[in-house]
Amino acid sequence: AYLFYCLALKANLKTYESNIKQITLANDYGIKDTDQISDWLYNFQSKGLLRIVKVKIKGKFGQFQKCRYFLNTENYVLISEILKDEPISRQLKGFLILLKCKCLNGTNTTKYSQNQLAKELGIGKSTISNYMKQAEKKGYITKDEKGIHLIREDIFYLVNMPKPDFRKKKIKSEKSKEILTIILD
Repeated sequence: AYLFYCLALKANLKTYESNIKQITLANDYGIKDTDQISDWLYNFQSKGLLRIVKVKIKGKFGQFQKCRYFLNTENYVLISEILKDEPISRQLKGFLILLKCKCLNGTNTTKYSQNQLAKELGIGKSTISNYMKQAEKKGYITKDEKGIHLIREDIFYLVNMPKPDFRKKKIKSEKSKEILTIILD
């Protein structure tokens, strides 16, 4: 989930197309293995989450292929760019993204139990328990009788929240730019 988020951060917000190089995506994700990135991207394509189009480019030194990634936007959640810079592991970021995908429409609340999440996400129960403890300790979630709640609304947007209009703002630095990101369920 975190890799897809990294890809979505580099997508055009109008066309949902990304021309990111796999080496750049690997760096953003935090690994050096571009073959692993490629495998995961083709796995996303096999699940219908994106479409990969290879384009032949003619350059100074001959022809080469460039991949263009088109994100499927049929189902999505809104997640801020802030998550990328949070001081937590990419695994925990991925879990939080998956948790957001399992929230009720337009909310930051899921009614799934930890056991149901493990089954639904295909993750071991002990791993889910570990991520839940980390997320709660670090202030990303709370739990009560009504469910599990993502509490960082600056990261996990509610659908009815006003969305920033980037066209009306002149942005001077990447640090000040907050991009809405589309993550598919």
